[in-house]
Amino acid sequence: MSEAVNIVAMFSDPERIARYAEGPIRMIPGFATLHRMVAQLLAERLGAAARVLVLGAGGGMELLAFSQAQPGWSFVGVDPSGPMLEQARQRLGDRVSRVELREGYIPEAPAGPFDAATCLLTLHMIPDDGRKLEALRAIRERLVPGAPFVVVDNCIDLDGPDVERQLERFARYAVESGVEAAQMEQWKTGVKNGLSMVAPAREEALLAEAGFTGTELFFAGFSWRGGVAYA
Repeated sequence: MSEAVNIVAMFSDPERIARYAEGPIRMIPGFATLHRMVAQLLAERLGAAARVLVLGAGGGMELLAFSQAQPGWSFVGVDPSGPMLEQARQRLGDRVSRVELREGYIPEAPAGPFDAATCLLTLHMIPDDGRKLEALRAIRERLVPGAPFVVVDNCIDLDGPDVERQLERFARYAVESGVEAAQMEQWKTGVKNGLSMVAPAREEALLAEAGFTGTELFFAGFSWRGGVAYA
């Protein structure tokens, strides 16, 4: 699983980890309100007490936002990077008592059942060679019937005619938000050489194949897209 190993390597560098929170803020239009929207979508189906599976939880940004919004919810946060989970632990402070942090990949998450799940800024890192579908099926299997699942990731058709324009829009926004231009050029090269994005239509098809229904778009910022679907 070479791609997975590379992901862990990306989030093992101490300097990168220390600056992680800067990245989404600078690279994702509307990020300041994204977690609030996700919490609202989950709350539409959940009561005051719920158990939520948070995948790609390293850093703890969404765990903190969700735990602040819903004091009666408990969480299991899963991430393959131990150092990033430690950052999540530190960010959560006293709220960590409501969170179980697990190091591992999505198919290794606890069996549940969970009342809801999220996968934010993570799914586009999983190759579409069967592993992306495997991950989505693993999430579906851990949810109670009707549970909401929210996914937010970077969706670009890398074989499409406008791929260069989409990549350039993303890079320009990030640079104008304070990211170094050299870093974004490196990112664009990495995308072309194998980052596992898929087109929006392909992602919706994968969700349906994994057993999710009622997929609805709720967020879009250039190539970033967020959808909610139901188990």
